[in-house]
Amino acid sequence: MAAPSSDGAPAPRTTLPWRRLASFASLPMISLVSSVVIIPVIASVAGAQGWAAVALGQALGAGAATVLQYGWGFTGPTLLAPLGPTERARLLWVSILSRLMLAVILIPAAAGVAAFLAPDGRVLLAALTTVATATFGLSAFWFFVGTGRASDAARYETVPRLLAVSSSAALVLATGDPLYYPVVFLAGQMLALGWLTVKLASISFSGQTWSQAFAAFRTQRYAAGSDVVVAVSQSVPTSIVAGVAHDALAVFAAGDRLQKLAQSAIQPLFNAFQGWVSESPRESRASRMKLSVLATSVSGVLVGAVLAVGLPLVDYVLFAGEVEVRYDVAIPVGIALALYSLTSSINFNVLAPAGHTAHIFRSTAAGAVVSVVAVSLLAHEFAAPGGAWAIVLAQLTVLVVQLSGRRRPQRAGAPAPAEVAGGVPVA
Repeated sequence: MAAPSSDGAPAPRTTLPWRRLASFASLPMISLVSSVVIIPVIASVAGAQGWAAVALGQALGAGAATVLQYGWGFTGPTLLAPLGPTERARLLWVSILSRLMLAVILIPAAAGVAAFLAPDGRVLLAALTTVATATFGLSAFWFFVGTGRASDAARYETVPRLLAVSSSAALVLATGDPLYYPVVFLAGQMLALGWLTVKLASISFSGQTWSQAFAAFRTQRYAAGSDVVVAVSQSVPTSIVAGVAHDALAVFAAGDRLQKLAQSAIQPLFNAFQGWVSESPRESRASRMKLSVLATSVSGVLVGAVLAVGLPLVDYVLFAGEVEVRYDVAIPVGIALALYSLTSSINFNVLAPAGHTAHIFRSTAAGAVVSVVAVSLLAHEFAAPGGAWAIVLAQLTVLVVQLSGRRRPQRAGAPAPAEVAGGVPVA
């Protein structure tokens, strides 16, 4: 029986938004196929060192992309909910403009780091891959989550990205030059972003627009800070392994890359749930939060189990026989994926809709510190398996901090994270 609302009337029954979930979940599945296909292409053409350079660039680029998101993934859908079409178009442009200002500084810096850490003879490949991957940070996916329009996400981002990756893979195979991968992918990303901006954003260079863009750096500081530390957790481990256990880089990067691809399969769940929770009335918000965390974390456990068991069985095909990923790496990779699903759902489906961006920052910062320290120590001592278990420790740290210190009643009818996560299986 539904719990009564604040005015005494029964709260509406909460059910999963199956149509929205199906729409958003299908998009990363399309991207996932193309991302998986490029792995054996690069490995077969460029060998283990070429693959390591691309994986390093993807890791650093993904970290830069996370920073470039500047908290819009946390706050954007909630900000968008009460706005009309005109105001939404303006907010999208403010988001793009503010992130472009940041990109001018951030992307060249990330490319420089990639060039410094790249394997011998693969400097340009690593740097260009970093630049191409970093453009993910200019995505308007948060906007499509807020509007609930998965079809627009497919039209303006997913399908163009699929075409770019497919074209780059064909050129790499035809020419034997792996540089075509980042070059073609970058060109495709820029064209798609331009098309999206012209079609959906309200472009303006007025003084008020610039003021709003600069103000976003201040108003989103906690959410953006969370993105920064998430970027550290996501990208720095691969760079650390390159420095402290270079011989283990190819294997660690293989497991890490597959985990990131699996994360892209889980991400649409908590993204779709975020809009669903944000738009809910007060009396049903708590139940929607609980259902969101349960569904996402169970999905993470299932996908994590597939990774842990299946990765060593298909590594020869995925990496063209150049890299071998055994169970001592695959098992922690799967566990880390399951934990990522739980902690991300708590962030996006509980803390963000309730406005607790400062607590998101605290938990992600703690995880980033543990990630850096643990990978430095464990990868040096135990090579790739040590690095993989270090990521598990980092995710556990995030969870512990999330569930501590927020046990008082939450804003807008939201329960504490510990109450939401109670009973949810953790791998």
